[in-house]
Amino acid sequence: MGNRGDPTEAFRAEVGVEFAFLVEDVGFSGPEPTDNGLLFHGAGLDVRVWFLDGHEPVVTTLVTPVASDGVRARGVWLDKLYVASGCGPAQDVPCSAPTRRATLKRVHQHAAALRRLMPQLLSAEGSQLIARCRKG
Repeated sequence: MGNRGDPTEAFRAEVGVEFAFLVEDVGFSGPEPTDNGLLFHGAGLDVRVWFLDGHEPVVTTLVTPVASDGVRARGVWLDKLYVASGCGPAQDVPCSAPTRRATLKRVHQHAAALRRLMPQLLSAEGSQLIARCRKG
């Protein structure tokens, strides 16, 4: 992501801004820093946003159901949920992030997709949508 500071920190700052709606509008807590990104905790859902700065850098978002006792089920990638919910094509949630600009753009795209998907995830059908995506 260029030579301007730590790319993971720039990524985290952008995620903090773009995903703030989870805290401000949906009641999630966080963000909590992780090794490669940020984690948001909600009632029954965790949202983890990563930047993997390897040979082929990517931005990825995982939505994980959390039971009332705190047990986490296997998560589902945002692009898969987005498509299965009928919100749009997987191209709306791209992951490839070869440059700093592309990385920040991916953060915006993932936040926009999650914002669009969130009403379904929080509805009674949300757990069914996640279960369908885990099977496929």
